[in-house]
Amino acid sequence: LIGLPDPPLRDDAVVLRAWAERDASVLVRACSDPLTRRYTSVPAPYTLEDAWMFIRAGRSNTTLPLAVVAAGDDADVLGAVGLHAVDQDRGRAEIGYWTAPWARRRGVATRALSLLSEWALRDLGIGRLELFAEPTNLHSQRVAVACGFERGDLVRGGIALRGRRRDVIRFTQGQETGLGL
Repeated sequence: LIGLPDPPLRDDAVVLRAWAERDASVLVRACSDPLTRRYTSVPAPYTLEDAWMFIRAGRSNTTLPLAVVAAGDDADVLGAVGLHAVDQDRGRAEIGYWTAPWARRRGVATRALSLLSEWALRDLGIGRLELFAEPTNLHSQRVAVACGFERGDLVRGGIALRGRRRDVIRFTQGQETGLGL
């Protein structure tokens, strides 16, 4: 099980914390947004049962999903950030994020991505992070670059969403670990 950052990752505007069952209804609101559905793999429609399943699944040996909340209000969910496909033996992981519609254009994704990527590289022993963004998702690409990720190649059919393969741009941060990457 990947441990939670201790102390919790925070800055003056956001805190990253574990998802809680009390977040279920706000998760449904955020994941029902057309833009969130467009660029993520959340089910559509997104139901309360989907939210509970996501929250209860929680952390594992390969995932660390975190809620992004306002620094002054632990119940004010602003988005999500998380590590996926974590392979600590090879020192690599994928990282992803989304911002709730009511919190967009406030730097939430940039703050959350910075906090989690710096922690993963510094404290979790991850040597290389990968992030994938669709070519049309310019906001996500700007967030990645602002957080120090390097734009890489276009991966044709790199992700499958709702039964359709989509192209993505690979962004990376960190270094090769020399372990067969």
